[in-house]
Amino acid sequence: MDNLFKVITFIFFMWVIQGVLTYFQIKHFNNVLHDMKDEGKVLLGQKKGKLSFGSIIILAIDEKNKIINAKEMKGITVFSRFKIRDEFINKHIEELKEDIPKIKDKVTRKALELALSKNILS
Repeated sequence: MDNLFKVITFIFFMWVIQGVLTYFQIKHFNNVLHDMKDEGKVLLGQKKGKLSFGSIIILAIDEKNKIINAKEMKGITVFSRFKIRDEFINKHIEELKEDIPKIKDKVTRKALELALSKNILS
């Protein structure tokens, strides 16, 4: 019985730690999204992985539909953070749409397709 209590206590504390780390990851996401909205209009694409990592792409575009900032968060843990994607910056949306088939990473490609097919967030 004592071992069962230890296991349940351990699981509970791991669950609490996961919740706290998830809170900080969501806070990071909201901060990045807010900062990119200050730069221009925002496109957001998300592809969840079923048993592998997922990807979230945020693109900030100007009034001429040119990408002025691009960030991607990719991973399976709460420790994932956004990283700048320099190869997308300074491209026009149409130019990036043409480059999508050249992207080797399937999850990034799908998230980018979703971002470019959605309406613009302001």
